[in-house]
Formats: sequence, C-alpha cells, structure tokens
Amino acid sequence: MKTFPLLELEFHASFCGDLESSESLQTKSPDIMKPDNEEMSCEEDVLRWLAAQVDTSKDFSICVSRINLVERGLLLWRRQKISSPVNTLKITFLGEAGVDTGALRKEFLTELIGGIETRLFEGEEGKGKMPKYSLNDLDNGLFRVAGEVFAVSLAQGGPAPRFLQDWCYDFLLSGTLENANKDNVYDAEFSPLIKMIEEASDLSSYSEQIVNCGYTGPINEDNKQNITRAIVMHAAARRTLMLQQLREGLQLYRLIDTMEKNREVCRSLFVVQGGNDKVDSHYIVSHLAPQMSERGTLKYTKEVQILNHFQDFLMELEDGDAQDEAALSVPQVMQWLTGQAHRHLLLSEREAFKITVQFDHTCMQRLPSHTLCYPIISACTQTITFPTAHLSNCNEFKEIMKTAVQHGGCFYRV
Repeated sequence: MKTFPLLELEFHASFCGDLESSESLQTKSPDIMKPDNEEMSCEEDVLRWLAAQVDTSKDFSICVSRINLVERGLLLWRRQKISSPVNTLKITFLGEAGVDTGALRKEFLTELIGGIETRLFEGEEGKGKMPKYSLNDLDNGLFRVAGEVFAVSLAQGGPAPRFLQDWCYDFLLSGTLENANKDNVYDAEFSPLIKMIEEASDLSSYSEQIVNCGYTGPINEDNKQNITRAIVMHAAARRTLMLQQLREGLQLYRLIDTMEKNREVCRSLFVVQGGNDKVDSHYIVSHLAPQMSERGTLKYTKEVQILNHFQDFLMELEDGDAQDEAALSVPQVMQWLTGQAHRHLLLSEREAFKITVQFDHTCMQRLPSHTLCYPIISACTQTITFPTAHLSNCNEFKEIMKTAVQHGGCFYRV
C-alpha cells in the first residue's frame, strides 16, 4: 500500500474521489487551495505543499533572449496576459532549439533570481540585502514581479532567494519595524554613519546628516542611542513601500499565508543565514553515475583518468580566488551540467539526483582528421559525454573544460 505525507493526503484523496466528485475537482484551481491549518515542521513540508499548488492545466510561457536576460525576463513576466505564474513555467531561449522539460526553467530561474538580487536589492555580501530605494522600479511593479518569481522558484525547482536581511523578512509578515535594529539593518550609506556617530565624542559635524534622517531631538553624546535608532528607522522605513509590493507578489500560491503560519520554518528560505545551498565539488562528484568499461581494459583506465581530471578541475575552481567575479566557479559548472546552480532543495530530489557520465572512444574513427573535441552536455537528461581521445592530459582537460563551460551553455541540441 502506498503511503502519502500528511500534508499531501487531502490533495491526493481529491484525485481518487474520496473527498470530492470529479466535477468539483475540475472547477477547483490549485492556486485557491488553502494551506493546511496544521503547522509545517520543516522546509521540505513547505516546498512540497508549494509544488502541489502549481496549476499544470496551462503553461506560463516566456520566450526570452540570453542577452540582457534579467531586464527582458522581468519585462516579459510582467506583461504576460495569456496565462498566470500560478501555471507551469515554460521557457524558450531565442535562437535555441532546446525544449523545456525542466532544465531550461531551472536555468532561467537561476539567472533571474541572481539578477533580481543585484538589480533590485543592495547590501554587503554575507550581511544580507534590502530592497533598493528605487521609486521608478516600484512604479513599474518590479518588486511585485520579484515576489512572484520567488514563489515560482520555490515551487518549481529553482533556487531559494536566501539573501534578505532578517528585518526585511519580519516586515513582510508583520508590517512593522519593531525588529529592525542597528545589528540587523545594514545599509551601505547609513551603517557607516552609525559607526562614526558611536565612535565620535563631538556630533556637531554630523548634525545635517542626523537631521536629514528624521531625528528631531537634541544632538549630543547623551542621545547617541536615540540618534542611531532614528537613523536605523530611516534606513528601513524608506524601503517599506518596496517590501509591501514584494509581499503582494508573494501572495502567489498563497505563499505569504503559509509564511505567516510557519514563520520560523519559512525564514530559512529567505534570509541570508537561512542555509547554504551553494554547490561544491563534492556535491557534483558524489552524484556522478559513470558508465564504465570492463575493469582492467585500456578504456577503463582512460575513463578513471578522466574522472580524476574532472574532480581535480572542480577542486581547483573551488580553491580559486573568491573575489574574482570573472573566474569560473563550481556552481557555474553545475548550471552547465543541469541548468541549475544550487543544491536541490528537496531531500528526495537530492537522493534521486545523478549525472550520467558517458565516454566516447570512437571520435577518431568517425572523424580521423579532427584534432579537438569538447564534452557534450544534455542538461535535460543530466548527461555528459567525454571524448577520451582528447582529455587524457590534465592541463589539456582543464583548458577544454573551461572553454566548454564558458561558451557551451546554450541549448542548441534537441
């Protein structure tokens, strides 16, 4: 007998006819299904519930160019009239033959979530981000789009938007700034001002900046605490309109209702300290499923050598300069292989995840005069094929792989 998690039982039973007639099922849209009254105990429960809210009866189709993908993606998302983000997201990249069976969607969401973080949010790396104070982006509804993208990404296999500052998450759910303080509100302009005021004995040189932040009391050393509190409130309050619009977007799938009922469980999906879903070399190598030749053969020896080169290549990228934004990274290799740059959020997906590794020993027989081959990727089936004739040397392997990852990310093969 098949068992179902408690949170999915009602949804499953409706299909079996135990709870509703087929007529009522056809009229019930997944986006109006209410969250269970029972509290969710972990991220896994939230993500599974969200996935069950996706309306698969239609597609939310977007055809976008890789050039200027973030701006174009936000624009096309906002003006889509035929369907809704509550439906299954289907992506087509202009000029590419790839058919979206999941990998294109994951790649699009990976790029869009990362782009939204830099385009609409600001803050220091590791300390979390807050919305940029941008009234034109607010007027264009881009923060509402960002909220919808966050919900779709969590529901349909994309990365979690784990970059918000704690107070931003609290405001989304409470609508108040009571949890905002100088330790969790980091602003590139005002946080350094707070530090200078705390260290100064004479505040007269900061009077204009303090008054501009809305402080109206006496400016002296005895009132430092009130002054810094006013600056914190000013930095946070000017972002509340953006956060309110972000909350509107999070109404998709009624996600915000679930967040309110399961505040701490959902927190880890949004705040910067929530969890680490960054892919490392071990995550990729431990999920390789190589199709090896018979042990003891020359082919088998070459295949083992290539796998070792691949692991060395990943570890070298991992140990590279983290400050060099132009340098290739392990998450980029993961995205090249599968379409997504993050660890799978669901435990069941992590356990089922594998990258099939195949080896081509016959390229020289097919094309005797050629001198170079690159690995072939099928992101939809998560398969990589290494040409063994060209990858036996470690340095040659690394150069070929770098070129393949940097210039071979498009879906030109079907």
